[in-house]
Amino acid sequence: MVFSAKAIGIGALLSAVPVYAASYSQTKVYDSTNFFEGFNFTSDPDPSGGFVNYVDAETAKSAGMAKISNGAVYLGANYVDKSPNGRPSTRVRSKDVFTTGLFVADIAHMPAGTGKGGSCGIWPAYWTSGPNWPNSGEIDIIEGVNGQKSNAVTLHTAKGCNMDVSGSESTANQTSADCEDSDAGCSQGTTSANNYGAAFNANGGGVYVTEWASLSISVWFFPRGSAAANAVINAGAADLDVAKFGAPLARFEGNTCDIAERFKSNYIIFNTNFCGGWASREFLNDETCASLADTCDAWVANNPAAVEDAYWLVNSVKIYARND
Repeated sequence: MVFSAKAIGIGALLSAVPVYAASYSQTKVYDSTNFFEGFNFTSDPDPSGGFVNYVDAETAKSAGMAKISNGAVYLGANYVDKSPNGRPSTRVRSKDVFTTGLFVADIAHMPAGTGKGGSCGIWPAYWTSGPNWPNSGEIDIIEGVNGQKSNAVTLHTAKGCNMDVSGSESTANQTSADCEDSDAGCSQGTTSANNYGAAFNANGGGVYVTEWASLSISVWFFPRGSAAANAVINAGAADLDVAKFGAPLARFEGNTCDIAERFKSNYIIFNTNFCGGWASREFLNDETCASLADTCDAWVANNPAAVEDAYWLVNSVKIYARND
């Protein structure tokens, strides 16, 4: 690994739990200077049946739902008007597609709620997905619903794909090993206190690093202000070596699954969904949420101020290619 001088000592700052060593060189950066040139707004109906109306670029920008705010990319939803037919929101997809690589997302804020209803009805996601779903795979790097406290990292692909997660942090909780295209996919829950939702935002966010390799897919989280986050951010365009990152928050290795065959040509996606199959079901199972309204849709439709904090604030997404 060859870090810049300001990042010297990262090996001492990050734990040295063995992982498959690989060094990566930066190939692309999306930030406030070019993000909206590198991503398309998608206004198609939500595939999960969410109570949402994704808007086009012109509408998003004119309504203030997409903009540059304090040097970061803001992607939000309408929190002013009642929306009986679905809440206007944003969903963006990279123009480029990727097969393998290291993806470093420096995120200052993610969609969450802090008022009376908390995050009830909110379903945010930072993920990748390819054409002909699920045959080219889906990697859910950040995802959750309602009052979920910690992030869930999930893979989806076609039938007949099971994953081994033995290289994950000891706190990771595998809820399923089968990645078949069901609601669940193969998922690893986490227990970190500040890697998701309001707690993530209160800490100023952090850095999510995703290594998509030919034999495994791994995700690390480094909270804002930590030595690890500072080292990765301050490395700039210098090479990154995942061997210095310690055990991933979540790691998937193909067991009965050829990752190189199952995951390919994915877009990078950020979106803020509301209700839909998963969030609506969990809304009614959550005592706090269920006390607010008879349905998730009714809560989100009639309480716009409850989603004022349902926005992404992205400092940058950096793409690295493996040094072979």
